[in-house]
Amino acid sequence: MNTSSIRIIGGRNKSYRIAFKATPALRPTTDRAKETLFSWLQFELKDKSCLDLFAGTGSLGLEALSRGAKHSTFIEKDKSLYKNILKNINQLEYKDCTQVICSDSLKWLSINKRKFDLIFLDPPFDQLDYETLLRTIYGSNIMNDEGKVFLEASKHSDIKFHHTQKILKDKVIGDVRLIILQ
Repeated sequence: MNTSSIRIIGGRNKSYRIAFKATPALRPTTDRAKETLFSWLQFELKDKSCLDLFAGTGSLGLEALSRGAKHSTFIEKDKSLYKNILKNINQLEYKDCTQVICSDSLKWLSINKRKFDLIFLDPPFDQLDYETLLRTIYGSNIMNDEGKVFLEASKHSDIKFHHTQKILKDKVIGDVRLIILQ
């Protein structure tokens, strides 16, 4: 088994290593991208409820918890990644403030009733229509008032945003585009 790791870069669990089985389909958010994202959100995480959709390693939801979020829900369809998220939650003692669901993200959105303050979207770059994903999220009523969406996409993606989706931050780092929407 080829294992890799990424780290939590800030907060109470700073430097904790999240080990995972490396696969060609898995593309964890880099430290540099996380540093940018969480510097944008540094004063907005305390006591917030987060959704890590397409969770993969779970690093975005775990980073948010480390930095003061009150709850993170993780949605991951790959069973081994799902189990790995559960293992890290147990090691970090986050059982009381998390929910981990093994499901297809789009199917889960159609049945979810919970609302979130912050939604992390880091889907596989070449397997998804971003406009449909964003339309589904905004149409599903899962965001609290003033909620934000973080989207990580390929810098080559031509994303057409709806006129009601306000871009608050937008930055390209390497091959990745980081966007915060409200």
